[in-house]
Amino acid sequence: QNGGPYLAIYLWGFMFALALLMMTIYPIMIAPLFNKFTPLPEGSLREKIEKLADSLKFPLKKLFVVDGSTRSSHSNAYMYGFFKNKRIVLYDTLIQQCSNDNEIVSVLAHELGHWKLNHTAYSFVAVQVLTFMQFGGYTLVRNSKDLFESFGFEDQPVIIGLIIFMHTIIPVQHLLSFCLNLVSRAFEFQADAFAKNLGYAPELRGALVKLQEENLSAMNTDPWYSAYHYSHPPLVERLSALEDLDSKKDN
Repeated sequence: QNGGPYLAIYLWGFMFALALLMMTIYPIMIAPLFNKFTPLPEGSLREKIEKLADSLKFPLKKLFVVDGSTRSSHSNAYMYGFFKNKRIVLYDTLIQQCSNDNEIVSVLAHELGHWKLNHTAYSFVAVQVLTFMQFGGYTLVRNSKDLFESFGFEDQPVIIGLIIFMHTIIPVQHLLSFCLNLVSRAFEFQADAFAKNLGYAPELRGALVKLQEENLSAMNTDPWYSAYHYSHPPLVERLSALEDLDSKKDN
């Protein structure tokens, strides 16, 4: 009620600060409460990862293995950190499920492709813009006396304004969800192409097949269904895209 016309800015500012805070403290203070992070031992795998990071000028400072197998067989790898303080985390399930070191490195090449192509930064900016637009839309609804009167309310209760906004934004949310999935899927194809250009196409194909099998993911869904419901392309589409890249290179 006290926010007035600047309510959207206040809400967005709070959420933006909270997002930065969580991005900072979650991997360092919260995640270790639930999983054990250990440095990746010295060996050929570590050397290959460090060589790949160095070739891409990725400022790798620490390399961890997390015991994801204690809760799930799901395998993954991710990176975090700001500016020149980057860290890479491998799930122990990823190491167990891949046939060799090169398949693991190919998965990291895909993830580093997201970093090199600025996908993470683009996604963060997009989320912030959408969050601000949502808060702005709520502010417009909250301050519209005519809208409340059209629903039979003489005053403007905060909770009623929220309910009205949540119902009116549903069609827009479906459209935005579809568009965001299209962008996310495009990013995945680009990251696959990035890994392929580094020479990891055969290893990436093998790793994708194994990870899909172990994670029990849908491998070949209807293209229209997957475009709307999946933020990542199904396995068949990703393998086909990698083959198309090979064909174009040969031609």
